Amino acid sequence: MWFYHNVLKKPLKEVFFLRVNLKLIPFDNSLHELTIPLDFRRHFISLLKTILAKSEHFSRFQDTNPGYSPYAFSINFSKILNINRTDTTMTIQPPVYVTLSTGIFDVMTAICNGAINLQGKETILGLKVDRVNLLPLRKINADSIEFRILGHATLRGKEDYVDGKDLQEVEESINTHMFTRFKFFAQQYALDYDSKILCPVSVKNIEYLRKGVCFHYGGLITTLQGRIHLASEPATLQFLYDFGLGTRTGQGFGLLEVVREYE
Repeated sequence: MWFYHNVLKKPLKEVFFLRVNLKLIPFDNSLHELTIPLDFRRHFISLLKTILAKSEHFSRFQDTNPGYSPYAFSINFSKILNINRTDTTMTIQPPVYVTLSTGIFDVMTAICNGAINLQGKETILGLKVDRVNLLPLRKINADSIEFRILGHATLRGKEDYVDGKDLQEVEESINTHMFTRFKFFAQQYALDYDSKILCPVSVKNIEYLRKGVCFHYGGLITTLQGRIHLASEPATLQFLYDFGLGTRTGQGFGLLEVVREYE
């Protein structure tokens, strides 16, 4: 399956885009604000199911225990106008942007093709896909990077979600999730990284990490927000950048952005 960008006119394999940004606008063009649930991520999970519906990757949604999602994504609103905690809704100003990331070429191809096929059609929350913008590959070359969490991330500890106060607990959770996920992906997909074996991650600084709370699937979960400084081999940091940090990365949590690379 080939995806052709409508500007570059090149197959995706030749240009190596492994992040894509979807711009969503109201299906009703007269609407300048929308009221959506605070528990909005489940709707974007449904959007991903629709995007992948005609691809071989849709089968994972039909499995009772599908394992880790082969992508991570985050949702960004142009502006949050109001939050109503009584009704558990929020009023937003469109457009809405969804950034998706993966380290697996076939998965990104399926996402791009599916999103383009949805352009102009009503999808979720009264929105339609307006644009599909490919983002250039960010090649990680440094072994020490400060990342910003786009939105929220979730890390599971031994008893509950990690609140970001204990550096050692954060580090242990990151490594546990990362190695488990890498092992799962290595069995399911053809991973192409500089190193076939990841190295442990060292958390250098959590000074700018803070506890958050999110509505998700009808309940409240503890999350992490802000920036985190990580050190490891570049291939390991690339894996986290491509697939996200922590758990629930296929549910709109854990996508990372590079803030600074250290020499």
